[in-house]
Amino acid sequence: MSQEPVTPEKDPQPKTGYISSFIRLLFLLILLTGLLLPFTPFASKMKKGIQDIVESARGTKERIITRDVLRDVIKEVPVTKEIIKEVVREVQPPLPDKYIARKDIDVASLFNGITVKTKLLTEEGSFASLERLDPESYKAEFQLSIRVPKANQTMVELSRINKHLSAILPGLDAMLPAAKVSGFYHKLYENKTNRVQNDLTRLNRVLDRHNFYDTETILELTHPTSQRRTLLIQSEMDVVADGSDGDRMPTLDEYIYMSDYYQPFTSYAWAKTSKTPNPLLAKWEERLKKAQDEFAMKGLSSARNRELSAIISTLKVEISEMKARSSLIAEKDPFVVISLLFRGYGDQNKFTPQIGDYAAVIHEGKIYPAICGDYGPSFKMGEASLLMAKTVNPKATPYIRPESDLKVTYLIFPGTAEKTRSAPDLVKWQEKCASLLGEVGGIGSGYVLHTWDNPFKKPEPPPALGTATPPASTTPPATTTPQASETSSAPTKAGDAKATDTKK
Repeated sequence: MSQEPVTPEKDPQPKTGYISSFIRLLFLLILLTGLLLPFTPFASKMKKGIQDIVESARGTKERIITRDVLRDVIKEVPVTKEIIKEVVREVQPPLPDKYIARKDIDVASLFNGITVKTKLLTEEGSFASLERLDPESYKAEFQLSIRVPKANQTMVELSRINKHLSAILPGLDAMLPAAKVSGFYHKLYENKTNRVQNDLTRLNRVLDRHNFYDTETILELTHPTSQRRTLLIQSEMDVVADGSDGDRMPTLDEYIYMSDYYQPFTSYAWAKTSKTPNPLLAKWEERLKKAQDEFAMKGLSSARNRELSAIISTLKVEISEMKARSSLIAEKDPFVVISLLFRGYGDQNKFTPQIGDYAAVIHEGKIYPAICGDYGPSFKMGEASLLMAKTVNPKATPYIRPESDLKVTYLIFPGTAEKTRSAPDLVKWQEKCASLLGEVGGIGSGYVLHTWDNPFKKPEPPPALGTATPPASTTPPATTTPQASETSSAPTKAGDAKATDTKK
């Protein structure tokens, strides 16, 4: 039996071989595409698409932030440019190459009302080491110009200050033709200019404008019929709060005597009439003891010892005066202050006012009786007691003047002071002033002399309990005769003047 040859079987190819071959082929295609793609037109489009996909993935929030940043930048740009402009504008002036002369003028006003005009002049000098040794190289030349005023003299000029003056004093017209501007007026402004000259190198002490021009006129008048002499002064009204009197006023307001300018005395004074001590005696004795204790201490400078010695001497004199005499009280008594420039001229000028002389004070439409009660500075005019000041203007205080303008007329009757001084008698003062005014033409119709109330009058005691009130009179009033009516219409007595003033 013949046998057939056996043919060996072939193994089938595995499937995984095809897959790996396909993957290798695909990788080669992708690699080839990546190498060729940048050189084709599709590259830029694909790049843009990828960027859009990335920006879309970031969301809208970041885009808003980007816009905010852009707005902030835009806002800051103008500020930066403005600063740059300011820096650019600061251009320094060219440096001088030689000396340049100067002439500068400046005008200012000091606190005391003085107008100051300064002029700076420069000139080229020698070397600094030499000029600093020469006092003439750096100096100030000061010149003060003052216009001294002229005095009112005619009725028109006087009435410009007080329009009621001619009506209040109808006899003034008869005295003005022979009126003379007093030498005291010229002496007053001479004293003022002398004081300015003395203080010229210390401008803070120079008399201020207000106090330099404090007097409008001083006229010497004589009535042609009665020959009564009067001194008419137009000025302002400052306040004096001085004076003390234990007999009438055992206590004193601390608000007044604590002032730096307060004085316990007035030039008008009289002997004490009671044992009641002066209200300031204890305080002055305390000051004396304090000064004596310090003076007794060792090691003080000679200047301080001299100062304390003068203080002790003054206090001893004042304490002795307090124990022996009484003065006017500015808060309670109506008086005016006259300048010290009048003192010492009584023998050569018959119009010289003296302490105790009677006076009438005219302000607006009112006229007030008074006396010359104290002396003031020789370069000043126009002061009155606190009582007078508060009557003229209720807002007046020891520190606030009642009238700053030159609207006050002081009519002083020289040579009328009483020979013996005593405590104020306001009724007598009014009667005396009314009589003196009558000698220069009287008071005009419609005006009355003010009546001062007694500041120390004790109040009336109340009626006793059980006292029956007297029945009203049933008798008809008596008929007033024409003569009595005419007499009562002229307020010549103090009581009549008071009634008329109250009615008005």
